[in-house]
Amino acid sequence: MIEINSLDHNGRGISRLNEKIVFVNNALPNEIVEIKILKDNKRFIEADVDRYIKKSDIRIDSPCPYFEVCGGCDIMHLSYENQLKFKEDKIKNIVDRYLKLNIKINKIVKCDNYLNYRNKVTFQVNQDIGFFKKNTYDIVNIDKCLISDNKINEAIKYLKKLDLKNIKNITCRVGLNELMIIIDTTNKNLNIDILKEIADSIYLKINKEYIHVFGNKNIYKMLNDYKFIISPDSFFQINLNTCLKLYNKVKEYVGSNKQVLDLYCGTGSIGIFVSKNNNILGIELNEDAIKDANQNKKINNLDNINFICGDSGKKIHNLNFNPDVIIVDPPRSGLNKETINNILKFKTKEIVYVSCDPMTMVRDLNILKEQYNIIEITPFDMFPNTKHVECVTYLKRK
Repeated sequence: MIEINSLDHNGRGISRLNEKIVFVNNALPNEIVEIKILKDNKRFIEADVDRYIKKSDIRIDSPCPYFEVCGGCDIMHLSYENQLKFKEDKIKNIVDRYLKLNIKINKIVKCDNYLNYRNKVTFQVNQDIGFFKKNTYDIVNIDKCLISDNKINEAIKYLKKLDLKNIKNITCRVGLNELMIIIDTTNKNLNIDILKEIADSIYLKINKEYIHVFGNKNIYKMLNDYKFIISPDSFFQINLNTCLKLYNKVKEYVGSNKQVLDLYCGTGSIGIFVSKNNNILGIELNEDAIKDANQNKKINNLDNINFICGDSGKKIHNLNFNPDVIIVDPPRSGLNKETINNILKFKTKEIVYVSCDPMTMVRDLNILKEQYNIIEITPFDMFPNTKHVECVTYLKRK
């Protein structure tokens, strides 16, 4: 029997047992629980709750029947206000501990629809359709996912009528009231007729190649007045509501009449969103993303934005472009040393750092702070009911 003292950054309860830290799934501060040990390492223990002796006042009954077994959501046992507090505290804790600077951290920007916000979902398949159980590759068979778009939930009963043999996973993407379905399979002759009743676009993914088999080749999304193409493997933020708020914050920092270098630009969505009265150059390693970026440029009739395909760290080494502002939106791994070194050589006045991982963000900010003042950090709840939090950091050259 142990008492939970606090939460870790993954939303697990923290306690101590036999001089070791114990991380307990689905446990909240001030709860007293009996545990079932999953892993006993030299320095820490990982455990599940076997029985609740005393429950926390802040615990709520999760609205999802799969919450305790499904690996998709981490903190659905907290009210939305307490979820926001957890994420705000998490960012403050990480910044205080690792940056050791008195930095302004703004109030977290909440999502207006903390359920049914996901416009892209990948279902795992193995006789059943669903998501992986926590810490396993076993599949939780589901009929509905509360954080997924209703159009995706409507599709589940149709997906279950497919011949599921030789299917690894199925991805559903929602556009402007459009549904795209991508089936990762080895069966070239898969009968997809049942899906034609609900899908606007269907692809088979065979040996990493996308084969268009029905409907439109692409679907589309709108952000303010800008239209964006969604192809089978293109990246686009899965939460349109919070994405719009985040992009508006980036736009506020960028301002107008600027030369803007957009690194890790993906399909060009941020660069296009801030392009009014600015001149933008985007760089992205993924060739397919750059193809979509150029399509987006064409769709939106823009002549003040250009895209280069290549590694952000290497391409900016001898770039004939003198930015006033650099936007970086790197993957979870953050910026590599080459990219940071080349960013510092520009001596640009401002940097806007968009991050999906606060740990790699503070690692990079620790390097950038030698030449830049970190003005403020704004957290955004891009992924309600999960441990994840997005941040935008604004830096000015010293």
